[in-house]
Amino acid sequence: ILTTDELRELFYSIDGRQTKYHLGEYLDVLSALEKLNVAVLKAMDKTKEEYQGSSVLGQFVTRFMLRETSSQLLSLQMSLQCAMEAVEVQSSTTPRFCEPKVLQE
Repeated sequence: ILTTDELRELFYSIDGRQTKYHLGEYLDVLSALEKLNVAVLKAMDKTKEEYQGSSVLGQFVTRFMLRETSSQLLSLQMSLQCAMEAVEVQSSTTPRFCEPKVLQE
């Protein structure tokens, strides 16, 4: 995992002019993902330390939060996957043809 400064250094080495033109909104996205990763790892560490000693209600809330966090991340991942597939289709040099749909009467 790279820090924000390491990410900037990496991208500046790619972009010789050292502009944000190529990164655009992704500079903020990558920075936010780094912060999210740190926050999730901290939460997982705390969960590991405290889950067994928690009350039944506390354990329920922890499981609920884990499921909700996982669902939100999966939703984000699915959106990104769709965007990546769309970009790949647009950049493909081989035309793709959809199969005709049969209309039912």
